[in-house]
Amino acid sequence: MTFLEFLERRQALLLDGATGTELMAHGFKSGDNPERWNVDEPEKVTEVARSYFEAGSDAVLTNTFGGSAIKLQAFELEDRIYELNLAGCRNALAARPDGRFVIGSIGPTGKFMPPLGPVEETEMIAAFTPQVKAMNDAGIDAVMVETFTDINELGCAVKAVKENSDLPIICSLTFDKTPRGYRTIMGVGVKEAAERLLEDGAAVVGSNCGHGLLNMIEILAEYRAVSGDLKILGKPNAGIPEYRDGGTSYTEDEGFFEDHIAKMLDLNPAVVGGCCGTHPGHIRVMREAIDKRKR
Repeated sequence: MTFLEFLERRQALLLDGATGTELMAHGFKSGDNPERWNVDEPEKVTEVARSYFEAGSDAVLTNTFGGSAIKLQAFELEDRIYELNLAGCRNALAARPDGRFVIGSIGPTGKFMPPLGPVEETEMIAAFTPQVKAMNDAGIDAVMVETFTDINELGCAVKAVKENSDLPIICSLTFDKTPRGYRTIMGVGVKEAAERLLEDGAAVVGSNCGHGLLNMIEILAEYRAVSGDLKILGKPNAGIPEYRDGGTSYTEDEGFFEDHIAKMLDLNPAVVGGCCGTHPGHIRVMREAIDKRKR
């Protein structure tokens, strides 16, 4: 079964949880470059992917979120874009069981396009191009363009994917709650995002990061109001990060997800998962909730 065929089933595809915090549990230090670990510590990166597959994920994301040319320039790694992204894909593929999927993660560059910044459209597309080429060559199943707030920058990433592969595309924005509903920090609302991303060719549209589960349910309700047939995604954080006892912890544990995940599944999402602060325990709870609906 292909990724697109799976999406046509009446069952949510379950993604993984957070990558960064799991890498930290394996020794990754803040300030280092996560993509460099794809080459320097491949076994540990593969182990994170394997832990999510074992928890019940139908698909995991590659450790390539910051693998664009612009992001890697900050670490003087711009001459290793293809290598690091290819390794990131292969690390996840090494853990993939039969019948599961690997999805390439593409995150924002951190730079602004006009009128707020100097990065023109052609330069932005070029920043994502070698990343996409590596993913396509690795033989992954789809791409997720995630955690974007500028829909125009996201559009450049989508163009890079479409120009350099035939991979299905998941598009995910991060929204804040405002008096006018949920909007990105650039002012884009959910309905506008859905319509634009579908026009750009996204197979799935949705949101990740920014909020915990209850806020994500509200965001998905706005997506669902656009169309009952829309394939939507929700990948919430484990609540709000708090600094205590010398470290960062999150407010929504597995029990919280167990109590509330049904409300998100009631919106019939095509894809669900966890973002910052979530771990294999959250994914097990989500797996159980999805499987209950099959009975």
